Amino acid sequence: MEAIISAGIQVLLTNGYDKASTYKIAEIADVSIGSLYEYFPGKEAIYAEVQRRNDQNLFDLVMAQPEPKSVKELIRSHTSANIEFVRQNLELHAALINDVPQFAVGRQELPVYRDYLPWVTNFLHQHQEELRQDINTSRIVDFALRATRSTIDNYVLYTPEQLSGPLVEELLIDLAERFLLRT
Repeated sequence: MEAIISAGIQVLLTNGYDKASTYKIAEIADVSIGSLYEYFPGKEAIYAEVQRRNDQNLFDLVMAQPEPKSVKELIRSHTSANIEFVRQNLELHAALINDVPQFAVGRQELPVYRDYLPWVTNFLHQHQEELRQDINTSRIVDFALRATRSTIDNYVLYTPEQLSGPLVEELLIDLAERFLLRT
């Protein structure tokens, strides 16, 4: 299965989604087409698994950060981890956003939202004294996560060179701090 996933990524990055085929993926993976179909019913399933793994790897990296002691540390650490992950996987990240149609990956809620949102919400409840008084924690966390992810994805698609330096990261951190923290 790993060879098929790796070959699927290679075909996506080399040929694009439209020109990807299970036959080409099987050829590069050095497996028979029958073996490929034992694991995946079609290229959509392969790319759904690539997307799921990419999302899981991002979530794992963010959660592997040292336990923050403050909301400010949480914002900085987790925003930096998110951007670093995208920097390291820029070409794949762009291809998954731009080339692979949403119907193909059956886009489900990212683990970052499904599993991470409750964790962050709980963390913020424990650090309520650092937050603005008018905050509805669960709604604001959901919005902040989606705004951060959407901003990063937009840079990936339109100006990826901006992600190589610290500016976007620092602006996102500043935005989140101003949005969440007491002044």
